[in-house]
Amino acid sequence: MMARRLALLALGSTSLTLLGTLACSDDHPSGDPAGAGPTAGADGSTAGSATLAGAGGVAVQGGASGASLGGAGTASAGAGGIAAGGVAAGGAGAGGASAGQGGGNLAGTAGAAGGSGCSGLTQTRSSRSAKSTGFSAPYMPDYYSLYSHACATNPDCATACVTAGGTQASCAASECIHSNTDYCLPPTYWFGLDQLLTEGGTQESSAWIIMVSNPYRDQLAASNFQFELPPGAKISGISFAFVEAAGSENMIGDYSVRALANSQPVGLDRAHTKPWTTTFHSEIYGGPADLWGATWTAETVNAASFGVALTPMYLDTAGNERAYVDFVTATVTYDTCN
Repeated sequence: MMARRLALLALGSTSLTLLGTLACSDDHPSGDPAGAGPTAGADGSTAGSATLAGAGGVAVQGGASGASLGGAGTASAGAGGIAAGGVAAGGAGAGGASAGQGGGNLAGTAGAAGGSGCSGLTQTRSSRSAKSTGFSAPYMPDYYSLYSHACATNPDCATACVTAGGTQASCAASECIHSNTDYCLPPTYWFGLDQLLTEGGTQESSAWIIMVSNPYRDQLAASNFQFELPPGAKISGISFAFVEAAGSENMIGDYSVRALANSQPVGLDRAHTKPWTTTFHSEIYGGPADLWGATWTAETVNAASFGVALTPMYLDTAGNERAYVDFVTATVTYDTCN
């Protein structure tokens, strides 16, 4: 045993001397092919032999079990060559597979160790378009003027709402409030939508909606994420992150959160049950293995009509409060292994 240790020490000294010589020389010496060392034992105790490599440097084989190099079982140790331009080392394969061989190139070639780089890929993009699904006109003057519209019945207010830019479905929730001067109370909608293009983390930099107790709940639809998935990519998961906040604690919650394909809701609702907080934070819906109960293609996700629709709800029965969304991003997890 002592004789073997002395022999290994002598080999290490010889290898370092030879490596220094190679590093200073433009000529790569040629030698015999690398010697083959014995297979390492299951406990890594049997050392392999060392032999001068062929063109490219020093080869050392053996000396440890496959498990110590990253494999799960006892596997043959990998051979690594030290080239004049750099070190190349074989890596043990997963599951006890034999280690790969390092080449004599400048960077070397890694052995089989894990995936080939075609799976678990991700792209993250921010929304470049957003809209209220119930009202298409600006807050001022179109929407705000509805509050001073004279009325006698609810249909009077619904008609005015549609004329101003609301949908028939949303405007049906308009009310005529009888007072000294009767006036309309329209449903509430998302406004300030151009502010979703940049993240500011404040109420002033956010899209907003005044939440009240009303049968109609407006959707914030964010789309045009401008993904660039390669054709044929297999999608394994989708998540959306809303930087959101409420004006007061325990006043705003999720009513629904739906993924959009071709601008239409698809699959499952991913709404959360907890109330919104007053602190702006990134609330994540979905995940890297969540397909939202739908089938996706790269073409669908790359389209401008791919997106997400968030519908908040008011948790009180009187009064009002604001909900804010500052920024929306989407992350798609996919692979190209096929």
